[in-house]
This record gives sequence, C-alpha cells and structure tokens, in this order.
Amino acid sequence: MSCDFYRQHELGEIAGETFAQHARLCVECQRLLAQDEQLLLLTRSLAQPSASPFLWMKIENALRAEQQRESRMRPRFTSTQKLLAYAVAATLILAIGLGVFFKLSMKPSEDSRLLADAALERVEQKEKEYESAIAELERVTSPQLALLHTDLMLLYRDRLATIDTQIARCRAALGENPGNAHLRRYLLMALQDKKETLQELANHRAG
Repeated sequence: MSCDFYRQHELGEIAGETFAQHARLCVECQRLLAQDEQLLLLTRSLAQPSASPFLWMKIENALRAEQQRESRMRPRFTSTQKLLAYAVAATLILAIGLGVFFKLSMKPSEDSRLLADAALERVEQKEKEYESAIAELERVTSPQLALLHTDLMLLYRDRLATIDTQIARCRAALGENPGNAHLRRYLLMALQDKKETLQELANHRAG
C-alpha cells in the first residue's frame, strides 16, 4: 500500500503544511515518515570519517581564490545565484572529502562498521525511493534547465554533475563492499542532495 500524498511530498509537488495536515490522519504516511526518521537516526549515528585539518584548509583557500577569480571575470550574481554557488561549493567539499575517504577506506581496519542485514535493507529501500523521485524530477526539469539564464544554468549543471560523480563513485565502491556504513551514508547524502537540487529547479520553474 502507498499514498500518493507521500509521493507528491517526496517530489516537492505539495506544500509542507498541506502534507503535514494530511499526515496527521493518514496511517500510511505516518508509517513512511517513521521509517524515514529511523533511517535518519541510523545515518546520523555513523561517525563521519575524519580527514586531515590541513586538507580542509587547502579546500577553503582554493574556494576563496576561485571566488575572487570569478568575481573579477563574471558579472555580479543575484542572491539566488549566490545561494546556489555556495551549494556548489559545499557539494565540491563533500566530493573531495569523499575522495579522501575512499583512499582511507582501502586500508584494512578492524573497527570498520558494517550495516546489519535489516538496516541495510532499509537503507537500500530508501535509496530506491530517492532514485525513483530523482528520475521523475529529471523528466520534469530537464527541458527547464536549458531555458535558464546562462550563469544559473551552468551552476545547476555543474552542481548536478558533481553529485552524479559522487553517486557513481559510491556505487562503484559499494559493489565491492555493500555493507560499508560510511559509503552508504555518503550515497544517501548524495542522492538526497540531488533530489533537493532538482526540487529547487522545479520550484524555480514554478515561480
């Protein structure tokens, strides 16, 4: 059994207040939301792999230098474009951190954390839900992307390309180690980020 209100909520097609009112009376939506909350608690309980503080210093310096270079070469962004640019930068940091983690995760570790079968099944189900929502959002927003102002289109395109790279790297690594909790966390984060980015694009179209 599934509820179309929940699907619309996942795709960002209905207002949050509208869905909240519906969910108060819908047992199925309450069940799905409870599963989402359990999954969120599960992923939050996984410790983030640590990287050298010097790495983040280099990333910050590189982003600052790039921001200064772009400010000299391009017209001033609108507030919407600035927010999206910051999101691209955050995605880039996650992508670089992910690359560092892949290198670290190749080393054998006695305390590596694996997801139990039940938890792994829940995570995989959530991944499928994200993928389904992403496929529908891509169908809706693909024509819209080409109609955006050039700067905004490039920001969205670059952000989505970076997220797709993260997703591909996660899946490649999970092919060898499907129960790795940290890799599953990164994959969920990347899928969620892509879904939310496409929702922003859909809302931009609606606005």
